[in-house]
Amino acid sequence: MSSTFERIEPVSKKTRVVSVLKGAILSGAVKGGEQIVEAKLAQEFGVGQGLIREALIELEHCGFVQRTPFTGTTVTSLKLEDAQQIFEMRIELEPLAFSLAAKKANAQDIAILNELHRKTKLEAQSENLEGFFEVHLNFRKKVWEMSGNSYLQQALERVVIPLYALYLIRRSYNREGIIQTVFECIDHQDKILEAFGRKDEEAARQVARNFLMKMKEYLGTRLVPEV
Repeated sequence: MSSTFERIEPVSKKTRVVSVLKGAILSGAVKGGEQIVEAKLAQEFGVGQGLIREALIELEHCGFVQRTPFTGTTVTSLKLEDAQQIFEMRIELEPLAFSLAAKKANAQDIAILNELHRKTKLEAQSENLEGFFEVHLNFRKKVWEMSGNSYLQQALERVVIPLYALYLIRRSYNREGIIQTVFECIDHQDKILEAFGRKDEEAARQVARNFLMKMKEYLGTRLVPEV
């Protein structure tokens, strides 16, 4: 007799906590800038404080919360000035990562990027913004890794990732504009893959820079930070 049902994978408590907290942030139930108290959350969820800390670390890696030493954890909140400053850094740093990656790209790297590119197209076609930005960020993180410069990679992860959470948190303010940005991201990935295929460092640098300058222009219109 053939099986009718697919196997159900067990879900850990941490995964459930991450999912619930992420959903609360995206829905606006938990606001940007709001302080997150680990002990209080642990009590509300009925789990250990260590598990809450692990969940918050995962959410930080996704850009949804920001953890500051001696201050605590808050939900990501970026004002227009913050987002502009991040893009000023990106415009200078990220094209360097793309240039270095173009020089070092091998067949395996290109295959991974092509697969991520394929997935972004599928998510875009279904207008799944959460899925798209997750995969698009993974595309960029792969490029940062390919640069071979760990300091550059760490700097970009620190400043860029919160922007991707912002696209999701604020997506309802201009969904049509965000969807247009999604398709421009895909066009950008097309051009990057072409440059990588030729190992054209200067083209990769210029494509990345032009794209970021265009995205910076959309701040306050397509991407609306906190006011």
